[in-house]
Amino acid sequence: MINLTKNDLIAKGSERACYINPNDNTKVIKIIYSKGTHNQQNHLEYIYMQYLLKKNKDLSLLTQCYGYVKTNLGDGLVFDRVLDFDLTPSKSLRYYIANKLISIECQQQLLDHLKDYLEKNGILFIDTSLTNIFCQRTNSKEYKLIIVDGLGAKRMGIKFWLYRHFQFYAKYKMKRQWSKLMKMYKADVKRVALGERPITRI
Repeated sequence: MINLTKNDLIAKGSERACYINPNDNTKVIKIIYSKGTHNQQNHLEYIYMQYLLKKNKDLSLLTQCYGYVKTNLGDGLVFDRVLDFDLTPSKSLRYYIANKLISIECQQQLLDHLKDYLEKNGILFIDTSLTNIFCQRTNSKEYKLIIVDGLGAKRMGIKFWLYRHFQFYAKYKMKRQWSKLMKMYKADVKRVALGERPITRI
């Protein structure tokens, strides 16, 4: 049993809360906190990560999943915590965009590499928020993008089953979701360049 407190909380979404594992600060624990009907995001993500492992996919640009643990807040799903080369917590790609920490050229190169990686491995990045992509510093001058959330599908159901059993359907969805991601990315870049409506959710 792992005891989680509010001091361990690092992020909260519409359904799940993410805590640093107090027994291992290189790991995070995702907990379902919403009551009543929800999208079973932990169950869905666990199924999808097991599917990718079974298919021998390259998981190098995803946070690794280590299965379930018992906590005082209920069952939690354990993942790697994204840390920079100096062990400081990595920031989201949106944080880097909002604060102009890397050039537009570098951003585009990183996104192109991520797109090629997802297509090569047939990995579905569905919830294409720029806050679900972390920019990890691998040394003082180099970076790579890591997806921390939003894989597989938005909810359990027939679409999730189709994505895993029919490659043409998954490829269509991948293309569509990447277009949405790039639309959001370009909108953020434009906002930052014009200095309008500061980006706050990062």
